[in-house]
Amino acid sequence: MRKVSLAVFVMLPLAGFVASSTDISANPAGIPSDRTLSTVSLNIAKETDPDKVVHALRNAPRLRDADLYLFQEVSHEQGKPSVAEQAARKLGYSASFAAAAPGVYDQGLAIVSRYPVTNVQIKCLKACDLRFRSRSRVAMSADVRTPWGGVRVWNVHLDTRINSQERLDQLQPVIDDAGNHPGPRVIGGDFNTNELYWLGNVLPLPFGPAHGAAIRSAMKQGGFETPFAKGAGTFKTFPRHLDWIFLSDLKSLASSVEPAPFSDHNAIWVQARL
Repeated sequence: MRKVSLAVFVMLPLAGFVASSTDISANPAGIPSDRTLSTVSLNIAKETDPDKVVHALRNAPRLRDADLYLFQEVSHEQGKPSVAEQAARKLGYSASFAAAAPGVYDQGLAIVSRYPVTNVQIKCLKACDLRFRSRSRVAMSADVRTPWGGVRVWNVHLDTRINSQERLDQLQPVIDDAGNHPGPRVIGGDFNTNELYWLGNVLPLPFGPAHGAAIRSAMKQGGFETPFAKGAGTFKTFPRHLDWIFLSDLKSLASSVEPAPFSDHNAIWVQARL
């Protein structure tokens, strides 16, 4: 198969936002023959060494053989490929990257795929005033062209110190956008769900309403289900379920939480049939 390298730049709704896409030929030796798509979501925790990312993926069988990676907190240097794009080149995968905001170099999103990635779009999400360390939140979506047809994919990273309703408000544009795309769909990322009530977006109070239940309900209304409904420990410091993968028009076959030594998050993995 002839290798192709194509750089695509997509302007974001706010001036100065740019998403770059590097299209590399798929890995022909690794294409499965059973109409399955395996997806990994992982917050790579601002890691600056792509070799660490690749090493962790290659040393975990389910991560190594995944078809699609959704990365959050992706670092990059101005004028240079992001860590996710560098890792994708080492894997021989396609990659698309979006910075969170102009001048922010460690909060990017990336979609890395065994198959070509096209029609990349970036959507700005609701800005929440966290009093300190407020961030610009965006969602990244793209078409992934598998041998059995297209899959529309969204990668998101929601805020930390917000309550259930604010979290739903931040996610709702993604759910609405997904409603405009028929066919197989995947929404995943770091949703930062927790069971705390945030007083003034600063002080955490225990035993608040479960954010995960609210998210699952909203996603179900949008036609999405998750194999992680019973909860998963995706954050290493505290037993919290921060990361999710939701599917629509795809049949979940298997799922698991997998270690990622370089990150403070564990990875989540889902195998689905198209």
